[in-house]
Amino acid sequence: MTELIGYQAREEWMGREVLTLADVWPDEPRAMIVGLNPAPSSVEAGHYYQGQVGQGQLRKLAAAGLFRTPAGRYFEDAALAAGVGFTDIVKRPSRGEGDVVADEICFGSAQLADNLQSRGVQLIVCVFRHPVKVLLGTEGVPGMQAKRTSWGARVFRMPGPFDRRENVERVMSELSAHLDSGE
Repeated sequence: MTELIGYQAREEWMGREVLTLADVWPDEPRAMIVGLNPAPSSVEAGHYYQGQVGQGQLRKLAAAGLFRTPAGRYFEDAALAAGVGFTDIVKRPSRGEGDVVADEICFGSAQLADNLQSRGVQLIVCVFRHPVKVLLGTEGVPGMQAKRTSWGARVFRMPGPFDRRENVERVMSELSAHLDSGE
């Protein structure tokens, strides 16, 4: 059996073992970054969001003040130092949302909500639309969602990776304002 690197983990997923990324939980979570599922390139590297799009999304979060920008490509240590962790709805890696089936989203949804609630997470940052729908029943629009989770957590949906700059700046300023408010 090969040695695991970074945050790689072997986990049971819907009856079979998969090589994936382990959830990264801070001791006292201030926020969790939630994705749909890990990309194969991220699992191979052993770190979250290793593709060009993912790296860009994490840099936006750092610029908004969620955590400091790390010197290299790996954001987990900087995020953990700020009380921010990482998780996904679906633990099976795939190239994109088209490769994830509804049964997997349903299966992972209950686990996700239970884990976030039991750890008292009060801010959930959704890199893409799927986690917002899982948590709130609607995809919402980019920005801080008006509706909260069943346990009262705020949910922030990031703008799309290729959205216009003025939209990205407007939406990310909502997150900055939320972080500055200390809520």
